[in-house]
Amino acid sequence: MPEYLYHQLERQLRQQISSGQYACSSKLPSVRELCRQSKLSKSTVLTAYARLEADGLIEARAKSGYFVCHNKHPEKRQLKTPATSTPQSLPMLITRTQLILDIMQRGAAFDLLSNSAPQPHNQQLRKALSRTLRNQSSDQQLYYDQPQGDHNLRQQLANCINHGGGQLLASEVIITAGCQHSLLLALMATTEPGDLVAIESPGFYGALQLLEVLGRKVLEIPSSATDGISPDALQLATEHWDIKALLVSPSFATPTGSCMPRDNKRKVLALAQHKGFAIIEDDIYAELHFSLQRPRSLHSYDDTGCVLLCSSLAKTLSRDLRVGWIAAGKYHDKILGLKVATCMANSVSTQQGVALFIAEGGLDKHLKLRRQQLHSQKQQLQSLISQYLPMAKSASQPQGGMVLWLELDKKIDALELYRRAR
Repeated sequence: MPEYLYHQLERQLRQQISSGQYACSSKLPSVRELCRQSKLSKSTVLTAYARLEADGLIEARAKSGYFVCHNKHPEKRQLKTPATSTPQSLPMLITRTQLILDIMQRGAAFDLLSNSAPQPHNQQLRKALSRTLRNQSSDQQLYYDQPQGDHNLRQQLANCINHGGGQLLASEVIITAGCQHSLLLALMATTEPGDLVAIESPGFYGALQLLEVLGRKVLEIPSSATDGISPDALQLATEHWDIKALLVSPSFATPTGSCMPRDNKRKVLALAQHKGFAIIEDDIYAELHFSLQRPRSLHSYDDTGCVLLCSSLAKTLSRDLRVGWIAAGKYHDKILGLKVATCMANSVSTQQGVALFIAEGGLDKHLKLRRQQLHSQKQQLQSLISQYLPMAKSASQPQGGMVLWLELDKKIDALELYRRAR
């Protein structure tokens, strides 16, 4: 079996470090310099460095480069996977806005990827956006875009989603101001104040905030850090409560990183169709898979229009673009009216620039590198947790996404720990 070029470079660097050619704390060649020396691409060099960093042999320092680490580390522990959650089994109203705002404010400064790793897609994206602005007539700048969003962008997004299976059409996609906006529209279209919405537990804090603002009641459903929400527990809940919607993230959910198996997706979908509740699917992390193919969405199995697929480019490309979308099935017309009422329209130039960037292959190239980096960072984080965080008793093992779920020693008050860490 042929060896990847980054494996060859990684092995060579390991040998040079172990032989003392690069001593402890010494600086390694810059990415550009190593590309020139080895005649390899930037992505190959970055991948080799990321794999060494994940194993704790080297470290990236912001605006300084890569350095050899000290070789003395505490012994690694084997952390078990967190058990299935056991949430409160009664509907409740959410009252956590202040804590959520505090977490968002303090977490906003953290970049999605390492500062030291150059992002080649940024320049290509800027060029696409600039080209779109230059080619835009003055008349176009005076008018709103069509409510559904730019057709070319909707087509490009549908193509990306269909790579994982399904036959989504551009006509089914509505452009929004982000995934949170998509979730807001979906909840407004499928539920009324006081209605009961089922969510996986633990769940995404942004979804909890929406439910609080909209005055919906919440029923937490047990979930595992591996397979996500339990279909059996959900079925049991429907026998006791009148659930109007299920808000779920089947692919690498925040905060556990779980990924729902295909059989479970079919069971959940069949239950929704039988009981008559809507499924609001948060698909924002699906493109950040560590395997060869993106997980297939719940929406792709649906032939009744009960699944509303929500996503955006915030986690895959840029948080600043504010480009999201929703494929709303039988709720399409209602969502379109709500979209116009809540944000009127989206930036024409941004949509056209992003569509051009995707069409020219920029997103595919970026995602390939992004997945490699996130996979390496996940391995590095798991290694550091096992060595330096003795209070952690279990950790999830996600196969994609950007999060790990830790369970601490029962003696530890997580909220108090958060307050002290601030």
